[in-house]
Formats: sequence, structure tokens, C-alpha cells
Amino acid sequence: MGTAVKVGKNVKHLKIGDRVGVGAQSGSCLDCEECASGLEHYCPKGNTGTYNGKYPDGSKSYGGYADYCRAPAHFAVKIPDGLSSTEAAPMMCGGVTVWNPLVKNGAGPGKKVGVVGVGGLGHFGLLWAKALGCDEVVAISRTSAKKDDAMKLSQSQEQAPRRMML
Repeated sequence: MGTAVKVGKNVKHLKIGDRVGVGAQSGSCLDCEECASGLEHYCPKGNTGTYNGKYPDGSKSYGGYADYCRAPAHFAVKIPDGLSSTEAAPMMCGGVTVWNPLVKNGAGPGKKVGVVGVGGLGHFGLLWAKALGCDEVVAISRTSAKKDDAMKLSQSQEQAPRRMML
């Protein structure tokens, strides 16, 4: 998470001063079949990890441990003003782990989603499924210890019924 201090001339979705986030991957060729299909993490020409990765020129990426992070704009996401950096930062790493499969598998209106395990990633699964507009989001856990959390995470969207399976 940080503020864009330099933006390339061809970048249209970001400007200097925007608050942005970069996930665990901060580069790939963007030209191969996998990249063109939105599967940059399978890029056969290699990809750049945000943490201790190597750019094509051989320089290192230090990601969240650096004062500055260099990444292609394709991998940078503008953070909405209403979302704090503290809330947004986990979404750029662990949160995308859950976001990607939900989107790739068509989660949204008319769909039911079950989230197994109501923990760190499970909490994100509940939030993302709700935000995508799924008709039903089911939290699945072996105990009811996190039932209140699961119900709170799924209450703000009126049209979607929610339930907890134990």
C-alpha cells in the first residue's frame, strides 16, 4: 500500500497521488496466452513476485519491505477513499487468494457460495461473496465459535439470505 509517486504516460487508471496497492505478484510478460487470459500467475515467461522477486532487468523487488515499490500499472489497484489502508492491505495478498476463485467460478447474483472455514481467508470469502451479490452465502465450520462473526460479515446486504452450517 502506498501513494503513486510516478506513473507512466500510457497509464490511464492511476495518477500521481492516488493511493494504490500491489498484491503478491507485481509483474509478468502480459503478452503470452496465459497473461492474455487473466492467468498472469501461470506466465511461462516468468513473473515477478512483489517480495524479493527479480525484474527482467535483474533488479530486485522488495515489496512491502521497501520505501518504494516499482510495478507495472496492470498490477496496481487504486484503493477507494472510503477504505483505510489498514483494511485494504490484507485484501491485496490473502484476500485475492479468495477473490480470484470466486470470480473465476462465476460467483455473483443467482449463485450460492459455501465457505469452508471461518478464519482469516474464510472471513474474506464471506465478504467477497456478499460483495459480489451472491444470493446465498453459507459459512461452514466445525463449531459455532465464529458464528457471530460470520453472521455480522453477511448482514449488510438485504436481498441475500444467510445461514451457518456446523
